[in-house]
Amino acid sequence: MSTVLLHGLGRGPADWDGVRDALGDVVVPALPRDPAQALAVARSVAAPGAVLVGHSMGGVLALRLAVDCAPRAVVLTGSFFPPARNGRSLGASLRDYGAHRVSFLRSMERRGGSSESSTRALLSLVRQAVRPGGFGAGVTAPVLVVHPADDHHVPVDFAGAAARSRGWDLRVLPAGGHHAHVVTPEPWLEAVVPWLRPEPSGPPPHTPRG
Repeated sequence: MSTVLLHGLGRGPADWDGVRDALGDVVVPALPRDPAQALAVARSVAAPGAVLVGHSMGGVLALRLAVDCAPRAVVLTGSFFPPARNGRSLGASLRDYGAHRVSFLRSMERRGGSSESSTRALLSLVRQAVRPGGFGAGVTAPVLVVHPADDHHVPVDFAGAAARSRGWDLRVLPAGGHHAHVVTPEPWLEAVVPWLRPEPSGPPPHTPRG
């Protein structure tokens, strides 16, 4: 079975170079910035039974595909997650979220992209992800959330809240920022590979909640 690696908004297939060899038979499409086009490209290579691995907005694409392409498993790394207080005060949550959004826009500008166009693309893709049943609704495949504690784009609290609410497995990495699979590939693989291959049959049985 193949593993489909979906990069984030404004990134590219080379992001996966440090981990792809350890993941076996992989498919690494180049995704357009436009969300609808990116989803179409991803769907064209996501065969039933594949493992879907999505980074950042690629995680949103993976969840969308998981509803109708019957993957064997889904891995979300540094993915977008809906804002969540996760036991903190509303003020603390808003301050944290605001700081992360500023960091995101500045990083897009440093890479030469338009923060305005990037924000429009991000919001468009997020709207596709958030359905009436909630984030990740309709996904029945096993899901692993891998999220560094120092992710400067998406707070780890958001990842933890989403994983708990959906009954997904969670691995918090001590470091790696928003691109752990790029900057710290070995710890990333140590979190992902054993979960994908604990035995020949793949990830453990999963009973979705909600």
